[in-house]
Amino acid sequence: MEKKELSIYSFTETGSGLAAELYAGLQSAGYTCRAYALGRFAQKRGLLGLAPDWKETLGKSWGKEGLIFIGAAGIAVRAIAPYVKDKFSDPPVVVLDEKGRFAIPLLSGHVGGGVELAGLLQELIGAEAVITTATDVQQKFAVDVFAVRNGLLLSGREEAKNISACILEGKKTGIFSEFPMEGAVPKELTVCASRSGLDACSGKIVVCQRFPQKKESGVLYLFPKNVYVGMGCRRGVEKESLVRELDRVLSENGLLRKQVRAVGSIDLKKDEAGLIGLAEELGAAFRTFSAEELEAAGAVSAPSEFVRQVTGVDNVCERAARLLCPEGLMLQKKVKLDRCTAALVCGQLTLRFERKEGRAE
Repeated sequence: MEKKELSIYSFTETGSGLAAELYAGLQSAGYTCRAYALGRFAQKRGLLGLAPDWKETLGKSWGKEGLIFIGAAGIAVRAIAPYVKDKFSDPPVVVLDEKGRFAIPLLSGHVGGGVELAGLLQELIGAEAVITTATDVQQKFAVDVFAVRNGLLLSGREEAKNISACILEGKKTGIFSEFPMEGAVPKELTVCASRSGLDACSGKIVVCQRFPQKKESGVLYLFPKNVYVGMGCRRGVEKESLVRELDRVLSENGLLRKQVRAVGSIDLKKDEAGLIGLAEELGAAFRTFSAEELEAAGAVSAPSEFVRQVTGVDNVCERAARLLCPEGLMLQKKVKLDRCTAALVCGQLTLRFERKEGRAE
């Protein structure tokens, strides 16, 4: 499960006891938790009290944290109903009965990690994970689970639904990947040596680094989130300018914004508002390095004595990109843009198929 922040809601005395137990277990498992209960139970268990407007507060943080409700499923459904959008943006939502016998993922079971969270609750308190998604019930390959576990992004919702439908209906589904694959390939998939091999398949999956110039109808593209951006810029450059210039570089390389995992620069820019805002806009990490660290990154394509005099190193962007992903491949060498420079490195990838408890993923 990607979201490591959780909020736990309980409404009875028994439920608050379970909430306190879960809070401790999930904190130990590496999650950041908040556990809420009605006032009189919260004080007794050392939990946060439920404010009168707790549902509105839940809505304001929608999609930013996973949710666990301890109590009747109807309470959870009524609380989250105004905010539900789709499985690609909804957070994982799991309901537990107050005795902790059953854990039921209500939302975002695969993409958000609801099924995984229910499995974790099973490990922590012995609650039986009640899984209702069709691919899980029939123990079939689930493309969204495969994507999440391999750090891949789905190109479209309808195409993903079509793949699941083909799998469940027993139609031939092919996969072509630019990246090596390991593990036992699920029986529902046919591995194709080329894209043309997908022509004979009803379901078509292509795993590739770059977005195609011409998107083929009916094909689900999976893209890795493995792009690392090194940037140098003049002091005070606006975020909007950096976003615009980086968008151009990404587009010229056939890459999508959401594939960017991190942005890097030199320590001199650690407080640069434009770079910080750029990383936030991309939903990417922001990291800076000292001149000494950058210098040790190896040879560069375009050293600059002027840049060295200003920063202490001859090339910031290429070196920063390499340090962000030392084992990666340089996709774009230093390119001069409007008041900034950029370089792109992509991380290497090996796809893995896993089988857990009889499920083919």
